Amino acid sequence: MDHFAYIHSLTEDKLLLEIEKMNKKLFKLNPASPMYDQLCGMIETAQLALAEMQYTRRFKDAEDKIIEIGTVEEHVSMPDYSKEELLLALIDQYKDKSKE
Repeated sequence: MDHFAYIHSLTEDKLLLEIEKMNKKLFKLNPASPMYDQLCGMIETAQLALAEMQYTRRFKDAEDKIIEIGTVEEHVSMPDYSKEELLLALIDQYKDKSKE
């Protein structure tokens, strides 16, 4: 079982003990050691899992509340351009304005 799966399989109390155990090991390591960085990553993963568990426990029974803010009306108006107006607008877009 990898560390991520192991961390997520623990209960909240056991996870706290695991974080404490990893912190004790971290304090014994040399900060220049590659193991130090790896253990820091493992502690961070455990702390994120703990925060997720606490968030889930806190908001598990919370109900979503819907707030009525009113109604919205939609009005769409489409201008009725003639073919000549559309053609002149198209020509105007492609006309070289530097010659004017």
